[in-house]
Amino acid sequence: MTPITILDYQPRWVDEFHEIKEDLQRLLGDLAVAIDHIGSTAVVGLAAKDIIDIQVSVKALDTHLLVAAFQKGGYLSW
Repeated sequence: MTPITILDYQPRWVDEFHEIKEDLQRLLGDLAVAIDHIGSTAVVGLAAKDIIDIQVSVKALDTHLLVAAFQKGGYLSW
């Protein structure tokens, strides 16, 4: 099992989220209604795992279109 590492708050998390958000907006276009930074890295001042959690809200759950868009951008799906 890999140990979990908690870091002090990193101001770069905000910039990392915005970079990912721009990429997702480009890939998803009108499929995405909202792209939000969620989880502990979204809370200013809070220590957290160095993983940016993102919630993508969509107009419709068209799995084929969504999976194709994420894969085009190099995102993995399980």
